[in-house]
Amino acid sequence: MMESLYIIGVIIVGFGITFKLIYELSNAIDDGLEELDSKLALAIKSVVEQIPGLGDSEPINPIQMAIGQLIANMAQQKQPDMKMIQRDDKGLFVKED
Repeated sequence: MMESLYIIGVIIVGFGITFKLIYELSNAIDDGLEELDSKLALAIKSVVEQIPGLGDSEPINPIQMAIGQLIANMAQQKQPDMKMIQRDDKGLFVKED
């Protein structure tokens, strides 16, 4: 009887240690991934800055700029007021006087 309690105790302690190790390993992996992400971002940034022409963008096309301004102006203009056209019981439009 006592041997089975010892075995159960050892198994429970073993599971506890295993779960603790897995938890610490997951925390270490998370920290490592965050560090890797920041180092990778710095490496990409330095590569883009060092290669001439890679970070530069071409100038905006004047036609595209004009179309963008036209769309912005159209959005700012006052829209005409809509009026409801009345219908009769049959669903036909009613004449206005």
